[in-house]
Amino acid sequence: MEPSESNRQNHKLIIGTGLLILVAASLVGIYGLASNVPSIRNAVILATTVKPEAFTELYFEDHSNLPKTIEKYKEYSFSFTIHNLEHKEVEYLYIVYLQRDSEKTILDSGRLNLQNDEYKSQQVDFGPLENLRAQIVVEITNKNQQIDFWMEKQ
Repeated sequence: MEPSESNRQNHKLIIGTGLLILVAASLVGIYGLASNVPSIRNAVILATTVKPEAFTELYFEDHSNLPKTIEKYKEYSFSFTIHNLEHKEVEYLYIVYLQRDSEKTILDSGRLNLQNDEYKSQQVDFGPLENLRAQIVVEITNKNQQIDFWMEKQ
């Protein structure tokens, strides 16, 4: 049975990668023997260790039911969640504001300390609003991350 073209390409890639690692390890080994043997082990560990990706999730709870229109004398609320996937404890500084042109009105702000893989939802209550189009922004200031939604005048 003849191997497929993609299998041949995968084998070439695996062999090429293996040769590259072997050449790199040899060069590091020669250098390591000249200075000290632990550098070979460190170089191999560094070259073969996959570092997990670290990030933070920021999202709206029940995003399909966010307030969409501004009604006179009405109170509004929504919730957002911060999920720590940074592989360490992180203090998050957040601010929630209403933006109209260059004018910002702060609706909420605070700080949350979260352990790795811990998440916290925060409810924001606000209103009533003038009957003008507005953008609601949630920003994690120390992570340069934000989400937003728009409310239209009725």
